[in-house]
Amino acid sequence: MNESLKNLQNRILAWWRTTDSTRRLRLGAMTVMGLVALIVGIGFLTRTNWQPLYNNLSAQSAGQITNQLTQMKVPYELTDQGRTVMVPAADVDQVRVDLASANIPSSGTVGLPTPVSFSLGETDQEIQINQLINTEATLESTIDSIAGIKSSKVLINQPSPSLFGEGASQASASVFVDLNPGANLNPGQVRGIMNLVAHAISGLPLADVSVVDQYGTVLSQGVLSNNGSSAAGQAAQQLAAEQAVDNEVSSQVSSLLTQVLGPGNAVVRVNASLNFNNREVRQVTYGRGVLGSQTSNVTSSKSSAAAVKAAGAGANTVTYPTTVNGPSSSNSRAVTTHYDVNQTVNEVTIPAGGINRMTVAVAVDQAMSPAKLRSLRNLVVQAAGLNLRAGDQVDILAQPFNHSLVKQALASIAATQRANRLRQQIEAALAFLALILLIVGIRRVMKRQSPRSLELAEPEGLYLGAGGMPMPMTVADLLPQPQTEMIERNIHAEARAHLNKTAHEHPDTVARLIRTWLAEDD
Repeated sequence: MNESLKNLQNRILAWWRTTDSTRRLRLGAMTVMGLVALIVGIGFLTRTNWQPLYNNLSAQSAGQITNQLTQMKVPYELTDQGRTVMVPAADVDQVRVDLASANIPSSGTVGLPTPVSFSLGETDQEIQINQLINTEATLESTIDSIAGIKSSKVLINQPSPSLFGEGASQASASVFVDLNPGANLNPGQVRGIMNLVAHAISGLPLADVSVVDQYGTVLSQGVLSNNGSSAAGQAAQQLAAEQAVDNEVSSQVSSLLTQVLGPGNAVVRVNASLNFNNREVRQVTYGRGVLGSQTSNVTSSKSSAAAVKAAGAGANTVTYPTTVNGPSSSNSRAVTTHYDVNQTVNEVTIPAGGINRMTVAVAVDQAMSPAKLRSLRNLVVQAAGLNLRAGDQVDILAQPFNHSLVKQALASIAATQRANRLRQQIEAALAFLALILLIVGIRRVMKRQSPRSLELAEPEGLYLGAGGMPMPMTVADLLPQPQTEMIERNIHAEARAHLNKTAHEHPDTVARLIRTWLAEDD
């Protein structure tokens, strides 16, 4: 490899030394021109084909769009003093759909780049109708790029403004989508279509845009209201969430039972009830008391004896003897004790979406003993994550399935396959019979034409046998002498090659044959 490169390099250098300056200058100019053409061609092929995403934008709408494009990592350019946003042509439709799904811009009307053509004699009303038709075509092209939509039709009703602006009706729009088989649009996609149409028409409220599929189902019903979800739409979302939980748990349990019991031997159905209300739980826990403060109050008192006087008038009152007590004292003590209680407060917010209750039903295509049935029940409880104390339930039915419908379907399939095989055999037999009849017919025609051709080709007075009867001619007799000799040599050569091959491959057979010939000669 290196030697070849060195030889090529030496040849090029030798040719360069032997070439005059004119040829060198011409070759250099051609090389430079080729490089320039190559660079220009690469730049032309790799340049970005920019197309307007929206035009006639306000500064606020342009800022929202550019910020979202930056987060989406989509290249863009601003033209027309920032009122037009340009993006690559390959990303125009997808970017419009993504922006509409995110409700960007959130307010105002955006202009769609539509081809505008005017002709002499057109009135203002005709020009507005043509612009409206072009806008509808652009919206249809963008909506058709959404996954799952086969085709779409946009109809916009934009009434003419009244003279004084009184009694003017609002604009409205209808979008008819033809979905692919098995495809569905989620509420986010439907809302994106509504945003796309509403932002393209001035004075078109979002609530006045309806989206209908090919079956007549109003997809936009319930998408808006109360922050994007009405009562019906919220119920549909909750039902979809419960179905998603049912499918997930059922898939987990079914995959486990398939490994244990074999495929097709168990059927699982799950019904989950979810809690869609936010709850706050406050729990207070009291611990052991701790001495906080203690107050002690001591009181003491003393008293002495006093003279006792007789009651009433001294002359008229009988005097009785009295008892005189001596001095007395008293002491008291009061103690006040305060205890601080150890208190723990736990506040927990339970978000919506928790499982209130779940029931699981399992049918097994075989009879089971009670012990095996209990083991299977515990297995299902663990696989589904059930909490039996909280009210979850699981029921298992173990008995052979009714396969009558399956047997009928298999019998029908077998009968159809037998009929197809019989039809194929009949067709093959008919084709074989037709081929035989064709061959027989061709042979009969050839037999009828062969004597006539020989009679026409037979020269007079030649190839006569005994009694003057003509002898049959061979192919070698009809050919010239050199060709006859060549054919004979070819026949001998092929026979010799065949004998050599047979002798090498089957020497025992050839030896026995030669011995047989020698024995016959003897």
